[in-house]
Amino acid sequence: MRPSNLLIILSMALLSACAAASQEASADTTTVNKVIAESTPTNADIKDSTNTTLKPKSGSYSPECYKAITDIVMSSSFKTEAAKKENIKVRIDREEGSKLFLQLFASEKDHESTLAWLRLDKANEKLEDITVDPANPVVLRYDTKLISALRQNCP
Repeated sequence: MRPSNLLIILSMALLSACAAASQEASADTTTVNKVIAESTPTNADIKDSTNTTLKPKSGSYSPECYKAITDIVMSSSFKTEAAKKENIKVRIDREEGSKLFLQLFASEKDHESTLAWLRLDKANEKLEDITVDPANPVVLRYDTKLISALRQNCP
């Protein structure tokens, strides 16, 4: 085989490998864009109030439920230097049995940043910071009088 034919064959193999890699990268980008679009809240997901809370992706929680949870978090011993307490917002991430998993975040003009993850156990009236180590949570104090509103308004 002549060297020029070998060079052509190698060039074709390299080009086809590059084309395949480009198609894979394009598919990965499409998947990423789809995930971002699905996880970005719409205006319909946002409830306006003094302490704005975002609705979860699943589950039906009333505005009164959001208010009860937000009041408990605001009365708690949770502290952060990343945001003023009155600027912290609460999102219900999920519910497992009697436990609500809450995301605390601060919302800026063009982004939001997660400050902490809390676990609110309605049955045992416990509020725990699980940000650093969910297996060894930090127990937070809060105004326990607010738990009755939580039980009334949250499923």
